[in-house]
Amino acid sequence: MKRLLSALLCGCAILTGSAHAQQFSQVIVFGDSLSDAGYFKPVLAASGVPPSLLTILGRFTTAPGPVWSELVSAYYGAPTGPSNANNGNIFAQGGARVALPSSSTPTGAAQRPVVTQITEYLTRAGGNADPNALYGLWAGANDVIQTLGAVSAGAITSDQASAAIQAAATAEIQQIARLKAAGARYVVVFDLPNIGATPGLRAAGATASAGATQLSAGFNLALLAGLAQNGIRVIPIDAFTLLSEIQANPTAYGFTNSTTPACGAFPPFSSGPDALFCPPTVWAAPNANLTYLFADGIHPTTAAHAMIAQFVEQMIAAPMLHSLLAEAPLHSRQGHLRTLNDALFLAHNRTDGQRWNIFATYDHNIFEIDQAAGTPGLDNTANSWSVGVTTNLSDTVTLGIAAGQTKGRNQFTAGTGNFNTNDKVLSLFGSMKWGGFYGTGVVSLSELTYGEIRRTITLGPLVRTANANTEGTNASAEFFGGYDFMWRNFTLGPLVGVTMQNVSVNGFDERDAGSANLHIGDQTRKSEVWSIGARATMTLGGGWTPWVRATYDKERRDDVRLVNATPLSLSTGNSFDIPAYMPDSSYTTIGVGVRGQIERVGIALSYTTVLSRSGIRDDGVTLLLSTRF
Repeated sequence: MKRLLSALLCGCAILTGSAHAQQFSQVIVFGDSLSDAGYFKPVLAASGVPPSLLTILGRFTTAPGPVWSELVSAYYGAPTGPSNANNGNIFAQGGARVALPSSSTPTGAAQRPVVTQITEYLTRAGGNADPNALYGLWAGANDVIQTLGAVSAGAITSDQASAAIQAAATAEIQQIARLKAAGARYVVVFDLPNIGATPGLRAAGATASAGATQLSAGFNLALLAGLAQNGIRVIPIDAFTLLSEIQANPTAYGFTNSTTPACGAFPPFSSGPDALFCPPTVWAAPNANLTYLFADGIHPTTAAHAMIAQFVEQMIAAPMLHSLLAEAPLHSRQGHLRTLNDALFLAHNRTDGQRWNIFATYDHNIFEIDQAAGTPGLDNTANSWSVGVTTNLSDTVTLGIAAGQTKGRNQFTAGTGNFNTNDKVLSLFGSMKWGGFYGTGVVSLSELTYGEIRRTITLGPLVRTANANTEGTNASAEFFGGYDFMWRNFTLGPLVGVTMQNVSVNGFDERDAGSANLHIGDQTRKSEVWSIGARATMTLGGGWTPWVRATYDKERRDDVRLVNATPLSLSTGNSFDIPAYMPDSSYTTIGVGVRGQIERVGIALSYTTVLSRSGIRDDGVTLLLSTRF
């Protein structure tokens, strides 16, 4: 069982294709039994549960399986224990309501509604919420169930029940605002699943089931609309739609039973299905923890919790994944710029009086980002073609114009998706030489088309694919200058320059992935790379000139960039922001090549690579052919 627990704690990360992402400093969770990681273990020990069973019981699911809060904590490399064990960060407690005392809290256990849980955390943290932590809050189910029970008992009216649920949602909004005010930035907030569709409420009859569905929907609307109206940004998780999708087609998710509990009675501790007392000996089938959707009348099984955790992880990862749509064009543009530098060099070194030069170029660029802690990986292959013309206005000034196209194929690592780019660019460029001094400049504008944008969402055995298309632009300018010291057929000198780019990606809606579909907002990626270095050339017989160039480069626009996302399944328009991918800001670029001519045909071949940029490979090979007239 210990091996099974360890495997499940790691399994969610394996299934989503990324292990131990360290995007957040810690994970802190509040709520009820849906998130409880074992808060009641001391109570179970006091009630006489044998020590051999105490090691696996304590969660409200098929034992010894972990719940979503533990899986997400493990995924981000954070501790997975309850708050009353070794200073754990999962404060959730079974039976808890949002703000009111609960009638389902076990005898001998403290009343700890979400209000109290957040107070405990903030007290421990000295009143300041860790801004780099991920927070989770899933509550309200006990408010719905106990309010519905009061209606059934005749203690309150239906109107009073609706008001009570509105009050619970308002209280949750206040607690989220409290966390935010204390410094929390990333707060995952679940809406309620359709409680009326659970086995327990269905067994209670059509009236109770319909009432629970109505109260669940009312709580969700009040919660999510209230957050949006108050400008409180959270990471919303649409559990209502997700679990409804699973129940509508359970076999696709690996479930053979979605209507009856996996757990049986466990005397003397339970007389019927009770997820708190659900060791393998009372399962309805040997693998019920993986093939049943519900452990008891309302709580998910181990497999269902794993899917919930995967859904949370992938919703958080999606904006950063899509941030690479704005990153890839920065690197493919460099291939186009390299070819224009070769064109200027060949145009300047004419000795036959010919003023005009036409050229065609090809550049092959490989740009890779290693998958690492909190970083989505990318494999990008870009092929650039350009044609253009230059003219020598004088012995010192050359101007040119070029049009080109870059097609890029981009694969997210671990099979998590892909996108293609088509970058159509127009450039004006020129250079000036005066003695040993020289200067070059390129101004480019391009139209970007993004096709086959795909993001895969793994939920147990099922893989959904979100599809999209969009457009964008890239405006860039590059200026370099330097001085060449000359010794016979050898030159060496310093250079300095700046390359500026402004990539804009239009917002888009994903489709075909149900509750996982997101709207990704407009993106802007600005880059301003300053470079300092040196270049050297040697003129050989026959007019061939090998060269080498090295620069130290510094990205000055390395401020945090946020990508906005909105779940399309929510009518309330709740959106959230996740930091975009940002590479190291300092690195070194090395280029080597040779230029020359055969009769009227100019030839240039070069290789460029980026060094000392952590987790990045960036290599390019360039070929240019030209002819003068």
